[in-house]
Amino acid sequence: MATGTLLLAACDGNRGNPTPGTSTPAASPSAAGVPHSGAPAVQNPLPATVLDGSPCDSALTVQQLESFLGEPDPAKPSTDALGAACRWNAASGSGAGFTVSYQTKSDQGISLAYQSVKPKVARWVELTPIDGYPAIGYGGNAAGDERHCVVVVGVSDQLAYSVSLSRGDKAGREGKDSCELGRGVAAEVLKNLKGRA
Repeated sequence: MATGTLLLAACDGNRGNPTPGTSTPAASPSAAGVPHSGAPAVQNPLPATVLDGSPCDSALTVQQLESFLGEPDPAKPSTDALGAACRWNAASGSGAGFTVSYQTKSDQGISLAYQSVKPKVARWVELTPIDGYPAIGYGGNAAGDERHCVVVVGVSDQLAYSVSLSRGDKAGREGKDSCELGRGVAAEVLKNLKGRA
């Protein structure tokens, strides 16, 4: 499991969510047409109810948050074009943090990222599946920018969640990969989602 040293440390101050191409759902095929665009099928789908409500209430426990960020600031709930989201930052003011989003509004699951994000981003990584669930990471507006990564995990062919992570400078100096750090956070989220099934 990741520890607070992974993210805790000065960051560049960018607390935004690097989510190019996902500000609005693309014109989509019907839910019956997923997966598409090269996305893998989800073999053991979770019920849609695991993504009910706000990620602030169900994505991570206090202990899990502390393991990644040390003492976190209060959660900041929001809603975007894809669903409910929640942002946590390190209370130290380092700028390190992440947003967890429940992508419930597109009915395309991880296929949406393959269709509308993969062709546009400088970095795209097909990550090792998390407990059998497909995961990808993307980010950086320029080649070589690895400070930020968005990890998307498909929990069914129609549903996904994401972790948008800002890596701290210390983690960068230690050579830690922002997409692997995001995958670590996403793995803890998946444990909690499976507990809701």
